[in-house]
Amino acid sequence: MRVLPVSLLLLCSIISFNCFAGVLISPPRYALYSDFDNKTVGQPLAIRGASFGEPTVLGSLNTSVVEITPGQNRLQVSNNLTSSTARRLRWALLGNAEISEGEVRISFDLTASALDKYSFLVRENVGSASGFLTVNFNTTGSITTSDTNGTIATTPNAYAANVPLHVDLIFDMDSRTSTIVLGSTTVVSGRAFGVADRGIGSFLIGYQTGSSGSAFELDNVKISGPLPFPVALEANFEDKTAGLPIGLGGAAVNEPFSKSASIDAIVVEAASGVNILDVSSTNTASAQSLRWQLLDNLEVRSGLYIMDFDLSMATRDRYRVALRERTSSSQSFLNLSFQTNGTMAVDDANGTVFLSGVTYDIGQVYQYRIVFDLGAGIYDIFRDGIPLIRERAHGITARGIGGILFGIDNGANISAHQQFDSLRVYLSAAAAISSDLEFLQEASSAIENVPVTPAFKVGVVNILDQPVPDGTTVTLEIAQGSGPSGAILAGASATTTAGMATFPALTFDRPGTYRLVARSLDAAALNTVDIVVEESDVLFANGFD
Repeated sequence: MRVLPVSLLLLCSIISFNCFAGVLISPPRYALYSDFDNKTVGQPLAIRGASFGEPTVLGSLNTSVVEITPGQNRLQVSNNLTSSTARRLRWALLGNAEISEGEVRISFDLTASALDKYSFLVRENVGSASGFLTVNFNTTGSITTSDTNGTIATTPNAYAANVPLHVDLIFDMDSRTSTIVLGSTTVVSGRAFGVADRGIGSFLIGYQTGSSGSAFELDNVKISGPLPFPVALEANFEDKTAGLPIGLGGAAVNEPFSKSASIDAIVVEAASGVNILDVSSTNTASAQSLRWQLLDNLEVRSGLYIMDFDLSMATRDRYRVALRERTSSSQSFLNLSFQTNGTMAVDDANGTVFLSGVTYDIGQVYQYRIVFDLGAGIYDIFRDGIPLIRERAHGITARGIGGILFGIDNGANISAHQQFDSLRVYLSAAAAISSDLEFLQEASSAIENVPVTPAFKVGVVNILDQPVPDGTTVTLEIAQGSGPSGAILAGASATTTAGMATFPALTFDRPGTYRLVARSLDAAALNTVDIVVEESDVLFANGFD
């Protein structure tokens, strides 16, 4: 039986909170991260959303990035008082998510320039009817809090001008309670917030009605929580047998799609009931890898692609984690490479970035999150909750992400071992990615220029076998090589309701034997059916019976 290298076993026995043997303290994986350190000093914020660490609404407020120390920025916010009504910046989560389960944590640093009427709110996505939390700063220096259940009786708390205040908010969405920490004071713990039907989707901060518009500085805005997106790939190896090679059954059975000939990929037991995957190579003259693909071998070209995984190296050597298109590897969305001296680099179609000051240690388990915003063409890389790469353009326009490669780079030693676990890929647009179509109702024959009865009905589901959103377009077309030359379909487009599209006006303009193809969204998702169209007994061309 293959076992973990001694270095990893020793580390797990000493530091049990940060090893495969049982994570007790897990670094956050953020749904919003904005520390403004990658923003241009002196410039206002745009409103491109969470992928860019920016709000979605500025609320008619003035913003400017200011430098505190070299490389350390904050956001300065002020109100020009053209209106005395409440004004706030609004921040949304990645993919405009709304989190209704698990634990949501919100933290930030606020420095007020004067005692004024500031406020911050926690609300649902887009709207503001769900009062998870409202906190008001008053001109007396006091702070008052409330939620849907009313005013919160708090211990004495206050704020002061020009003194940074750190805020921590914890929402248990399962028990529907909140804990509020202002500075070093726990204002309330386990408070029922009173919202039963929505999740947390936005954070607003700014001014109450009647403020004087005094400036405040904002920093380290972070929101973490379980993203409510469909999972297109998941592998934690607990259902695999320790000591045996991993199978190649694909994402449907939580296994890789393929591997290089010289790769060994062995399931090993890190602790009782806790398995990980150990990857090594018997041929280091060339790069060798284990390739994963998504459910249905999907290639994702829209929305967010979010990949989480835990990674450890048994020795300092040459390793790689890469993202490619489906089935092939010509499109380099990302190469995360590890060198023998412990340094790391990132390269993509736009070139290489050496991660200055970032190293990896032998046997240390790191938690990674890689976020691609495919609409914006950018990506972020986080390790243990700390950003390594922010808003980098990947440079690929022709294809989408479909493959993940873990492996040993060329020039490594035979002793090189890479271990990983808890691989998961979320897709924010998965609900709109059709995976399978099926003719639910069809006719075997029809008459030319007469609507087909019974009407054709096509069901469409996404990669998780969930109905696609209402209004998704489904089209029928004549398969290549089928039907008489020049034949035309009418009424061949419809939209879904509850995952089904109905074609009541489908007609054929000439008799023949046809094979119809149904398509929706992804051209690879299609289905076929045969139908014989007979010549009509009624002559319509000249208007006679």
